[in-house]
Amino acid sequence: MIVMGWIGRKRGAAIVLAAVLAAAALAAVLGAVAVAAPLGFLHVRFDLSQTASLLSAYPDLAVSANGDRVAAVWTEGYSANTFKGHVYLRTASETGGGWGSRIRVFTGTANMCAYRAAVAITETMAHVAYVVFNDTCNDPKWVYLRYGTCSLASGQCGNWQDVYTERTDQTGYLITHVDIALGEGGAPHVVWGQYKKDETVGNIMYSTRSGAGWSSGQYVNLAGGRINREPAIAWADGYVHVAWEAEGGDGYAIMYRRREDESGKWDNNVVPVVPPRLGPPLGNPDVAAGAGHIFVVWDWCVDESNGRCLTYNVVYARSNLSGTWAFSDWREVGTGNSTGWEDYYSTDVVDALPDKAQYLLDLNPSVVLNRTGWPTVVWHADRSEGAYTDYAIYYSYAFTGTATDAVWITRTVLSEAQPTTLGRVVVGVGELRPGEQHLHVAYMGKLSTGAWDVYYDSNERDQYKYTYLPLVMRGR
Repeated sequence: MIVMGWIGRKRGAAIVLAAVLAAAALAAVLGAVAVAAPLGFLHVRFDLSQTASLLSAYPDLAVSANGDRVAAVWTEGYSANTFKGHVYLRTASETGGGWGSRIRVFTGTANMCAYRAAVAITETMAHVAYVVFNDTCNDPKWVYLRYGTCSLASGQCGNWQDVYTERTDQTGYLITHVDIALGEGGAPHVVWGQYKKDETVGNIMYSTRSGAGWSSGQYVNLAGGRINREPAIAWADGYVHVAWEAEGGDGYAIMYRRREDESGKWDNNVVPVVPPRLGPPLGNPDVAAGAGHIFVVWDWCVDESNGRCLTYNVVYARSNLSGTWAFSDWREVGTGNSTGWEDYYSTDVVDALPDKAQYLLDLNPSVVLNRTGWPTVVWHADRSEGAYTDYAIYYSYAFTGTATDAVWITRTVLSEAQPTTLGRVVVGVGELRPGEQHLHVAYMGKLSTGAWDVYYDSNERDQYKYTYLPLVMRGR
């Protein structure tokens, strides 16, 4: 506050009166702004990576169990035209203001670069798993799967730990996809894909950390003769849940297996969510579990031409955790229909993209459950039906359901103001609100510079009806 002295009695009185009136008016304006402003961070579109000359890719997102904390992680190229390089993290709090500064979890170089990253969080800590290529980024001799934690309060990251190491110049195997979930007491559970460079063999592997360190890598898939890839993991109700896609001479399949956390024993059988079948491919599975429910989602090619898929459906199956359990019939996300599914166009069919940019291909659906065990799913698609001029992120969610199905809201477009080209979308959920599910979404958006950034958005844009303008005071 500025206190002005008296300059003559009458003039001073006028000045004081004017100051009082101005202060009252300002207080009224500030009061209106205070009433209009949201209490937490703004749930509107925000550029998380903010590097217009570099390629930021493959975001992952997590929400803490109490719904207060949100974290996003992604890789960013150490130089232009590659997504391999650094690992970055940003966090936000519903009660603590907006997004914090970028946190560099790992620093990449031409000789040692991160390929993928995944995140899970508690109320105080971010747990990050990431894959590192060593020697050269394009043809590594060593591949490391690493794990580290970062404090949500200070933003400081601790020392990384090696979960698994692959001597790829001897074994011929790479580690690529990775996913992480937190179990009882915040214990990390990690799955990853282990593939032959020639793509003839693929396995799904798992490890968890106890007080003695990380367990040796365990094979999740049992049957040989298939290429197993794209694993996803969830933890709920005392079980680890893993889903993945498989390809072999008998066709394509979506597989599932679970592990009892207390005993550390895997189920004896791998359960086919979709048994092997010839025809167009299906893949990009994701899994979520909670409140006794398990949901697996994936995209399913409809129209394949010359080895490329043009259109897809987005599909799910559900199981209950207890009793004689099995996955339900396949149904469409957003409707629950078993037939008459909507066809969606992929955001690209070009495979000669930087680093074989798979983040543009397929629908890449992402699923998460709210506290009552009902799903939210997001996916990206091209609305211009193959012209690649109109892109959208879709979402649908359920508040309730029956013993075998979910009751979905109508499929909705996240925002009508997206960047020109979209890629790789992931979702988390916050607190339930009357008549609406509170969503947190991260995705890739292409910039006018040709690079890519990672963005945050939500389904609450319509709740912010005020425009906040700077208050400017000027003298005469």
